[in-house]
Amino acid sequence: MRAVSQSAQNQQAVPAPAPAPVGDSTSEPPQDPQVAAAVAARAKLERLLAAPAPFADDDGSVSPEVRKALEAVDLPRHQYLDELWAALVGGRLIVPVAAHALPGRLEGSLAQSAGLPHGPSGDGAPQVPAHEVHTADACQDAATLAVNLPDGHIALPVFTSAEAMNQWRSDVRPVPVSPQRAAQVACLSTDQLWVLDPGSRDLRLPRPAVVALAGGEAWVPSWRNEPVQAEVRAQLQEVDGVTGVAFGPGEDAELRVFIRIDAAGGRAGVARSLEGCQHVMVNPAWGDLIDTVELCPLPA
Repeated sequence: MRAVSQSAQNQQAVPAPAPAPVGDSTSEPPQDPQVAAAVAARAKLERLLAAPAPFADDDGSVSPEVRKALEAVDLPRHQYLDELWAALVGGRLIVPVAAHALPGRLEGSLAQSAGLPHGPSGDGAPQVPAHEVHTADACQDAATLAVNLPDGHIALPVFTSAEAMNQWRSDVRPVPVSPQRAAQVACLSTDQLWVLDPGSRDLRLPRPAVVALAGGEAWVPSWRNEPVQAEVRAQLQEVDGVTGVAFGPGEDAELRVFIRIDAAGGRAGVARSLEGCQHVMVNPAWGDLIDTVELCPLPA
């Protein structure tokens, strides 16, 4: 028998390594997708609640600047609209939201001033949509309460105060918003129109004004907008029989266009010239620049 060395005798046996566990015992079990979605929604809500609420100190009353503009009823129509628009875009507006549409936080400090739902107020009040809306944008929710105007167009209802909104409907809540956001939603979801204080004033505001505000631009009414007038004049003067074009504010329309027509062609010639002018002005391309037009033919 062969002798075993002393060093080998003193060597201790090394235990075999334990088998590795299947999987990582320190990792958490996979989360249910519905639970993960609920956690994400809660985190988003917490971020919204932590964010400062715009118009937090708004009591829902009409601003002094807007009140002054509204009371200037003795001004000519074009000047009244011009000054009222300047006052409106310098502050905030109120839009209506169905009572079930938004969390209370997004309604600002005006939620308490609206009262409880009591149903539509007044004849012809638009109905609350049957579906619920739950967006994070109060103004977008307000578009579901858009108003049908007598001329067939659809407009976003905007209000100067919570009191004015309650005269229209008492089953909606007032939400203060920036005028630019209200203009953007009107351009996206309606016929690019506002109707101011429906139920009391029912004042349709010019479409070009809403379009300009939505794009962050100042509105210049067509009756004092020289570049617009120059383009209109250039196109009208190409019509046979037209010898001159002038402009002024309209009484019922935004712009009055005076067209001097050569009467040498008789009534038939004048009628053809006027028809050509009307064809020029009904071009939809004018829609973003001119709200409504009155054509006033003048004999040459």
